[in-house]
Amino acid sequence: MRRHVFISVLTVSLVVGGLAVWGSASTAMGGDAVVATRIISVMPTLGDDYTYVGSKKCKKCHTKQHKSWAETRMGKALDILEPGSSKEAKEKFNLDASKDYTTDTACLKCHTTGFGHAGGYAVPNPDDKKSVRAAKARQGVGCESCHGPGSAYVKVFEEIMKSKREYTVDELYAVGLTKIEESTCLTCHNDESPTHAGAEPFDYEKRKEEGTHEHIPLKQRK
Repeated sequence: MRRHVFISVLTVSLVVGGLAVWGSASTAMGGDAVVATRIISVMPTLGDDYTYVGSKKCKKCHTKQHKSWAETRMGKALDILEPGSSKEAKEKFNLDASKDYTTDTACLKCHTTGFGHAGGYAVPNPDDKKSVRAAKARQGVGCESCHGPGSAYVKVFEEIMKSKREYTVDELYAVGLTKIEESTCLTCHNDESPTHAGAEPFDYEKRKEEGTHEHIPLKQRK
C-alpha cells in the first residue's frame, strides 16, 4: 500500500483537478502559478514513504464519519484487548479473558492503526504524555487502517477544503489514499486471527457497509 510518488505524476493529477477552478479566478499565467505553488506545498518529498498521522487529522474534513466511526467496534478495537473485556467472545475461541492483550504485538497489528510502521501506533510510556497522546490518536482500527497512511493525502484534503474546489479521487490515490477492496479487509480478517477459525466466512460486500462508519456523499468530489 505504500507507494513512491513521482513529481510528474502528482503534478498532472492535481493540475487537472484544480486548474479550471483556480484559473478562472485570475489571469492564465497567474492562475497557473498559483496552482503550481499550491501543488508543491502539499507534495511529499520525492521517494519518501507515507506515514501515519492519526484519525484526528481526518476528523477535520470528515467530522460526521469520524463521529460515527468512534462508536463502532472497529473504533474501540483496542478496548477489546483489555482484561475482562469481551469475556464470552474470548472464551469461545479459547482465549484467556483475564489476560491483558494490549501489549501483545500479534494483536496490536489489527487492533491499532499502523502498528510497526512509521508514524503508527506504539505502546505508550505512561510517564511520557506525548507518547500517550500519539498512541491514543492511533488506537483502534482507525481511518488509515483502511484508507492508508495519510501524511500526504491529508494535506491535499486540507487544501481542497480551503480552496473549496472540486476534486477527483484519483488525485488522492496518487498521494497514498488506498482503494477499499476485499484485500484491504483480509489483511486482518484471515486465518492468522484467533477468532477466524470456526467463524462465518468473511463477507466483504456485507461488512464494507456495516460496522465501519456512516457513509456520506462528498460534495466536492467529482
